Amino acid sequence: MSKFEDMNLKKELLDALKKMNFIEPTDIQEMTIPVVLQGKSVLVKSKTGSGKTGAYLIPLINSTEKKRSVQNLILLPTRELAIQVYDVFKKMASTSGLKGALVYGGASINRQADELKMKPAFVIGTPGRIKDMVGRGFLNLSGVKNVVLDEADQMLDMGFYDDVSEIINMTDRDRRMMLFSATMTPDVKDLASRFMEGSENVNASEDEVPLHIKHDYVVSEHQNKVEFLVRYIEDYNPEKAIIFSNTKSGASFISDRLRKMGYRSVQIHGDLTQRQREDSIRRFRGGERFLVATDVAARGMDIPAVTHIINYDLPREDKTYIHRVGRTARFGKAGTAISIILPDEKYILNRIRKTAGVNIDKLPMEGQAQERRIEGGSRSGRGPRTYARRPDYRSRGNKNARGSKNRRRY
Repeated sequence: MSKFEDMNLKKELLDALKKMNFIEPTDIQEMTIPVVLQGKSVLVKSKTGSGKTGAYLIPLINSTEKKRSVQNLILLPTRELAIQVYDVFKKMASTSGLKGALVYGGASINRQADELKMKPAFVIGTPGRIKDMVGRGFLNLSGVKNVVLDEADQMLDMGFYDDVSEIINMTDRDRRMMLFSATMTPDVKDLASRFMEGSENVNASEDEVPLHIKHDYVVSEHQNKVEFLVRYIEDYNPEKAIIFSNTKSGASFISDRLRKMGYRSVQIHGDLTQRQREDSIRRFRGGERFLVATDVAARGMDIPAVTHIINYDLPREDKTYIHRVGRTARFGKAGTAISIILPDEKYILNRIRKTAGVNIDKLPMEGQAQERRIEGGSRSGRGPRTYARRPDYRSRGNKNARGSKNRRRY
C-alpha cells in the first residue's frame, strides 16, 4: 500500500494528516485521491466506514487557493453528517490556512450568516439550509468550482433531488463534481447522467460485509426480547455497541430500559431535537457504552471504536443489514453482529445470509423460542400476509415507549 507522502500532497496538509495519525490511505482514498488531484469529476460507490470523507477532503484541501471566496461546496443529507465532516475538515485544514462554514437547519441563522460573510473556501451543509442562505442573500455559489455530494443515495431518498439539482445549477458551469454513494439508485444514476458526463467511476463497494465480523443470532418471543438483549450483554460483555431498532418508539423504549438497569446508554432517532441528537453522539463517542438508534438517524455516522452491532429488530431491507454491520470491524479490527429474531423470522435471516454472503450462527443461549417455518417468503417483500406483527412497545405499559421528545473512517 502507498502512503500519503507518495501522493505529492502539500507539506502543511501532510503535517495535519500526521497529527491525525493518517499515514496510509484506505482503499477508497488510494483509488480516488489521484483522480481528483488530476482535476477530474468522480462517481464513487463506497460503503460506510471506507474513509470516503478523506477521499474528497484531502485532494480538495490540497488544491484549494488561499483566498476569500467560496470554492468548494459539500452537501450532506443530515445535520449530524454535516457536523461530522466539518469536524474532520477543521483537523485536516488546521495547517493550511483554509476556512470553512458549517450550514445546517436547526442552528442560528445569524451565526451561520456571519461565517458566510467571511467568504470561506469551504461550505459544508445540508441542502435545505444551503438553499435558504442563498435565498436570503448570505451565500453566492456562482464561484464554486467543486461540488461534493456525500451519501447521495440517502440525500435523494429523503426527497432532496430537486433541491440538489437547483443548487448544482447555481455553481460555476465549469464545476467539478464528486458523488459518493453506498448504492447506485435510479435517482443517483439520473443525477449523475445530468451533471457528471465524462466522470471517472470508482467502485470501492460490492455491497460486501467486512471480513472480520462474527455473525450470530438468537430466537426470542416478542415479550422476551429485552431479556435476551440483557442476557447477551451480561454473557458476552460488548465493549461499545450500537443497538438498532426499526422504530423511534422502540429505540426510546430500549434505551430507557437499559438505563434503568444501570447500563450507560444513549439514543438517537427522529423524535429528538438537534441538540439532543448531537449530545447523544458526543456522549457515545466519549464513553457511553450503548447507542440505541434507528437506521435513518445513524446513517453514515462514524464511530470507529464500535465492537458490536446488535439488531434488536431485523432490518426491513436485506441490504440494510450490510450497512448496519459495516459500522464495526473498522480499520481491520474484529467485530461482532448479533440479531435477536422472532420465531417467524428465520426465513428473513436466511435471505440476509444469501444477500450479505455471510454465515450467521445460532448462539447456544438457553431459553430460546422454537423457530417456526414460514412458507411463501420472497426476496421482493417481507413475506406472507400472515407474518407475525412487529412489537407494539406501547402495549407493554411503558409510558416512555412513545418516543419522548425529552430524550435525545473519516
